[in-house]
Amino acid sequence: MPFYKPFSENPMVTKQDYQQLVLDLFEPVRPYLASQGAKMDFDQGGAIFDMSASALEGVARLLWGIIPLVKGGGEFEHWDLFHTAISQGTDPNHPNYWGVMETINQTSVEKAAFGLLLAALPEHGWAPLDPQTKENFAQWLAQIQQAQMPQNNWLFFTILVQAGLRKVGRSDLVDINKEASYLKTLKSFYLGDGWYGDGAGKNIDHYGGFAIHYYSLIYASLIEDADNELKQLFIERANEFCEPFSYWFAESGECMAQGRSLTYRFATAGFWASAAISDLSAMELGTIKGLWARHLRQWKDKPIFTTEGLLTRGYDYPTLTVCEGYNSPTSPYWAFKAFLPLALEDSHPFWQVEEKPLALSQEVYAMPAANTIIQRVGGHSIAHFSGTIEQQFQVDKYNKFAYSTCFGADFDSLKDSHQMLFGDNILAISFDEGVNWQMRMSNHHVIVDETQNRMSIEWTTGTMSITTVIDVLDNGESIRTHTIELPQNAWVVESGFAVSNWYQPKETLIQRQGIQANIEIRGANGTSQIISLDGYEKESRDGYRIHTNVVSPRTHVPYLLTKLSAGKHQLISRYRVHPTT
Repeated sequence: MPFYKPFSENPMVTKQDYQQLVLDLFEPVRPYLASQGAKMDFDQGGAIFDMSASALEGVARLLWGIIPLVKGGGEFEHWDLFHTAISQGTDPNHPNYWGVMETINQTSVEKAAFGLLLAALPEHGWAPLDPQTKENFAQWLAQIQQAQMPQNNWLFFTILVQAGLRKVGRSDLVDINKEASYLKTLKSFYLGDGWYGDGAGKNIDHYGGFAIHYYSLIYASLIEDADNELKQLFIERANEFCEPFSYWFAESGECMAQGRSLTYRFATAGFWASAAISDLSAMELGTIKGLWARHLRQWKDKPIFTTEGLLTRGYDYPTLTVCEGYNSPTSPYWAFKAFLPLALEDSHPFWQVEEKPLALSQEVYAMPAANTIIQRVGGHSIAHFSGTIEQQFQVDKYNKFAYSTCFGADFDSLKDSHQMLFGDNILAISFDEGVNWQMRMSNHHVIVDETQNRMSIEWTTGTMSITTVIDVLDNGESIRTHTIELPQNAWVVESGFAVSNWYQPKETLIQRQGIQANIEIRGANGTSQIISLDGYEKESRDGYRIHTNVVSPRTHVPYLLTKLSAGKHQLISRYRVHPTT
């Protein structure tokens, strides 16, 4: 798995370092853009949408880094390649036309970058175009206002397009009623304590910082004629988000890999990037800079590129298992959203201030609005989680009882369950002696008790309801109590955190069976232990997982297996982890 030296050897300290980083990341893509124009293709597979939309992603997503680079005084010598792609992609008579959208379509997503281009750099994104291309471009962008849109962060894409059209004198194409309606809807997604629930489903995940918050701070800081009341509201909510979101980061820079769109990788730094340009008051600028920079730098030792330097699909290593169906070969370039601070002048305090370390005041931090309790151990975070389980994505990205910045999550948790191999941090039940298994699929009711650091969840597998209480303790320990009423005899599995054994063997430190079942295993990233506390006869086991974990292609997951008769049962186990990184 190759490293890309211009990335891994960049010190990532000064503004000039980050400016060069954008150029170096663009360079491997440049030949594709130069030779293929608006229909750029890496020949690395596809996505649920057509390859025209994938090509558009490849063109548009680069702009999230190039726009701030140039806005802040950096040099970029290849605008002609974008002018050509825009000319081709917006011309209905050209074979490379990006198309008209009426239903929900990926094309709507990518128009946002072009909206920002016109709003922030019309001298590069608009003025050089010929009159016919300008007309095609404006009409193509304006179509987003007629397209069907999911009622979530996507509504901001229309807002950014409208801002761009206004900037270049095409207010005649702006639907002000739709703008007002979309902004009202976006405001309504707020849950409290800084958290937005992304859409009607109230999704909570790592994505939230570089979605609604990110666009709202661009709106508040970079868009001319933005509504002053809304600007203040968006900034106020972002200020409230600073503290809780900082708990999702390790001292070494890793972010909680939880939720959708993990393949965008360092886009997660996008919230801190947008905070940097917005003069937020809730957190010192040096702390914001430290969170931003450390997250970017921690990717330097990860094999996330092809041999030619293209970003791959995956997370800490290339794997399609962590991807959604909408992740095309060019999708990872939304990582360029991290480079927003480059829009700041060289003299801005952000570039002068020293990075400050992450100084968190609480070992356990409850977030009731997010149905989450964060626990700190060894400089890392564990999220005890019961947010909405989003069914249209992999449920493992939302249904685990815990996620960690150190012990990566295993997806496709039940893929090999017939072989008694399971993903981490789930409760799995089988009524046919291990042939078929079921796990948490949706939550009915969640209560987060801040005073007790306790979470109570009523949830369902789809066929039966279960109540789980999680008590979050100190030093990486927690207790999960599952109350189950079984309609028939069943096998039940309680799994712990996955350890990495990519380049070293897994070590079994403790393995006891019976009513004192206890298993502790060690991998490269630390130790993971489960101790039974309920007096049931249990088998302690562990199982390997290949290419399903977000941080390691080879992991082991410890678990306890209980064989129960029909009736009511209460399973209680203590979980303990200790990171080594």
